[in-house]
Amino acid sequence: MNSRHARARLGLLAVTVLWGATFSLNQVALRSIGAVTLTFLRFTLAALFLVAVFGRRREFWRDLRRGEILGGVATGALLFGAYLTQTEGQRYVSASLAGFLTGLSVVLVPLLVLALHRRPSRLQFGAAMLALIGLYLLAGPGGSGHLLGIILVLACAFFFAVELVVAECLSAQVAVAGLTLVQMSTVALLAGIAALAPGGGGLLPLHASDEAWLTVIINGVGASALGFLAQTWSLRWLDSIEISILYSLEPVFAALVALVALHQRLSILGWVGGLVVVAAMLLVSIGSPRDNTSHSGPQESSP
Repeated sequence: MNSRHARARLGLLAVTVLWGATFSLNQVALRSIGAVTLTFLRFTLAALFLVAVFGRRREFWRDLRRGEILGGVATGALLFGAYLTQTEGQRYVSASLAGFLTGLSVVLVPLLVLALHRRPSRLQFGAAMLALIGLYLLAGPGGSGHLLGIILVLACAFFFAVELVVAECLSAQVAVAGLTLVQMSTVALLAGIAALAPGGGGLLPLHASDEAWLTVIINGVGASALGFLAQTWSLRWLDSIEISILYSLEPVFAALVALVALHQRLSILGWVGGLVVVAAMLLVSIGSPRDNTSHSGPQESSP
């Protein structure tokens, strides 16, 4: 494994830790701010952050081409669909069932890749199934929910899986920062429209707590802007199947952070599930990384 593969894995692990931590942050923030409003503020800040970092150079806007714009709009719409269906679905299903159903994207990604006529390895399929078992144990087999909620959260898993596969197809041909900016802006725009709809909660919370605003900043800069920059860049060196398995560690980190910060205990079965997910990650990591020589085109040095 070369240094770029190692950095990509370490970077995504860091992102996954941060995403896991945001579960506890969001739980506190949602006491004083609506879910759609939080999504709007989070991705608006992410877009503004990327403009502040990259948009000062004229070359950035000049190099923003059709691939970045169309790809960013497509993946941004998929991300918005994922967050919206996840939020709405959690109204009808238990948290444990929602976590498990969202984790089904670990299996959906290899199936989508197979549909695109690229055969995943047996090791990748085995690691995906092992991660699925671990997620089931971690979530708890006793989860329950209404059929509508199950359908919505399954849709969320599908949206996340499709977004990851589409981002993989785009990663070699586009500038990472340009694609991510359009992606974040698209989610912010769609979330803003949803927030202005009846019952959406509005664009600005009137009584948000200091913890809620801190969550917006951490979500916007870290979990969104830097997180999806890292994902798009890493897709040049890791395939979507391996990344989806790395992402299955998110509920493991979420449980650990909740244990420390919110004193929410995890059952013995949950700990076993977490260890199984870690084993799946280690299993897929020992496989040979894919050949990414085709990714060394003109966009290779683009931010």
